[in-house]
Amino acid sequence: MPDLYLSISDQPDAVLEAIANSMDDRARDPEMQEICASYMGRLPGPGATILEIGCGNGASTAMLVDAASPGQLTCVDPAEGLLDRARRRFAGQDSIRFAPGDAVNTGQPDSAFDVVVAHTVYSHLSDPRAALAESFRVLKPGGTLAVFDGDYATNTVALFEGDPLQAAMTATLRNLIHDPYIMRKLPRMMVEAGFDAPRTAAHGFVQTQQPDYILSLMARGVTAATKAGECGVELSTAFEAEAARRVADGSFYGAILFASAIAVKPA
Repeated sequence: MPDLYLSISDQPDAVLEAIANSMDDRARDPEMQEICASYMGRLPGPGATILEIGCGNGASTAMLVDAASPGQLTCVDPAEGLLDRARRRFAGQDSIRFAPGDAVNTGQPDSAFDVVVAHTVYSHLSDPRAALAESFRVLKPGGTLAVFDGDYATNTVALFEGDPLQAAMTATLRNLIHDPYIMRKLPRMMVEAGFDAPRTAAHGFVQTQQPDYILSLMARGVTAATKAGECGVELSTAFEAEAARRVADGSFYGAILFASAIAVKPA
């Protein structure tokens, strides 16, 4: 089954609600908040004009506002249902506006932004080179592109070799992530798109006692695997039950390596 984010604008509201809840779970995690403060805090500002690509329900937008203090913030997403949630979150904040658009077609003018941010977007793209070209187009000379995403090939919930619960994570990657290796390829792609060589950083993310995000990620993954006919409801339910058992007895471990790549468009 292909990554459902490739057709995010066509997903029913129940799916969008699950995605929005998972975005909130991730954004609430203190470790993720530290990670985002670290990489977003290296962006130009305060007062910069920023474009956020793939803003979703605004969970990442809130962290961007806190860390970068933009002067004007434009946020685009292809899913109107997620944009509606983001608009409600930031109702009355005139310096933040939301509009339909995606990484390849932002709908924004040439050379309009000091900064473009793509937070957990590139792993879901079928054409990352076109997305880089679009970011290059809308950035001012000397502007900054920041891409943050998972090196999702590293995802693990295994406690031992051959741990059957890891199959749930594998199904999650197969059904929810288009390219789990994108952050390994991106530095070269950025240079080929005309950017200066990016500054890269690794950001380890581990959840044990309160693994709300990784549990929600896996739950969506095994649900998608069931819909794709890869397994039956009984097996997907058993995966979720085993994860819950490990949380209850304190043995759950889930880890994702995230990475950031920040590049400058030559002046």
